[in-house]
Amino acid sequence: MKRRLVGCALSLLGAGIGAAEAQAQVDVSSFVDFYYGYNFNKVDPLLRTFDVAHNAFTLAVAEVDLVKEATAASRIGGRIDLAFGPNADIVSAFEPGGGDEIFRNLQQGYISIMASEQLTLDFGKFVTPHGAEVIESQSNMNYSRSILFGYAIPFYHAGARATYAASEQLTLAGYVVNGWNNVIENNSDKTFMGTVALTPSEQLTWYGNFIAGKEADNDGDGDQDLRWLFDTTLSFAASEMLTLMANFDYGSDADFVAVDDAGTWWGIAAYARLQAQEDWALAGRFEFIDDSDAGWMFIGQKAQSFTATSDHTLFEDLIARFEFRFDTTENDFFIDADGDPSQNQFSLTAGFVYELQ
Repeated sequence: MKRRLVGCALSLLGAGIGAAEAQAQVDVSSFVDFYYGYNFNKVDPLLRTFDVAHNAFTLAVAEVDLVKEATAASRIGGRIDLAFGPNADIVSAFEPGGGDEIFRNLQQGYISIMASEQLTLDFGKFVTPHGAEVIESQSNMNYSRSILFGYAIPFYHAGARATYAASEQLTLAGYVVNGWNNVIENNSDKTFMGTVALTPSEQLTWYGNFIAGKEADNDGDGDQDLRWLFDTTLSFAASEMLTLMANFDYGSDADFVAVDDAGTWWGIAAYARLQAQEDWALAGRFEFIDDSDAGWMFIGQKAQSFTATSDHTLFEDLIARFEFRFDTTENDFFIDADGDPSQNQFSLTAGFVYELQ
């Protein structure tokens, strides 16, 4: 749903917007995400992020987003994303100090300042730049999220962000944040991030992200050790119908000079989406994960995942996705239908997203 609001709606974006800006436009959008999943192991599926219920009709999330862009005519803006449902609980689950209750429904909330035509500053809570996928399922190729999305990277950060549009092809961003998945600060250190977005042509886009900060107490001595992550995504529109994408992550819970003590993790995901018809697409995803060192992912072994999705657009605003997924691990990780340990997991999911107009 998109509409224009004035006056009192702007108060939601914080104080400091002058009277001359009070008539500025605020875009409001909302959607509802609902799914049914069946795991042939007949238990709630593992290695999933949001589609975590077996044999249940689940309202995953209802979300409302308010956005006022910072522009040359109105240099102060902001964004509020409000999310309600199990997905919001999962995203906020790592928040320390009771913050999972306080910030559960605030997926994003930040103030934007357009310092110049090229430089924008943001202050508040915002989703991570890492990864090939996002929290909203309709913006991804598949309905279920990748293992990398749920286990290899953070969901969000709180702090300051500076975005510099160097040219039409190159955008740079720098961040100073509290850490990974925490609005509430839990130590005296800060985490730093950098992002490079390069679009050399209309068909090709590359993102590179790096984050580092003392956020991991690996040996239990109370001192924070360095945690860092490199993430990159390459997207290629091979034709009007076919899009290809690849994502790679490598992270470590250790100081650079003491990598022998590292809990490292890495993984790669490959995607393909074929827009077979105007209202129908087919998408596939393959992942390989290596968390043998038991790093941030907490899987402790190698894993693979295969996903096939049939994507249908119904009645313009309703998206229906029907998905088959197979997950397998090097050693027993799942529970089978008889309650015994298993290396495999097969599942079917039907997801529906309605975007209100």
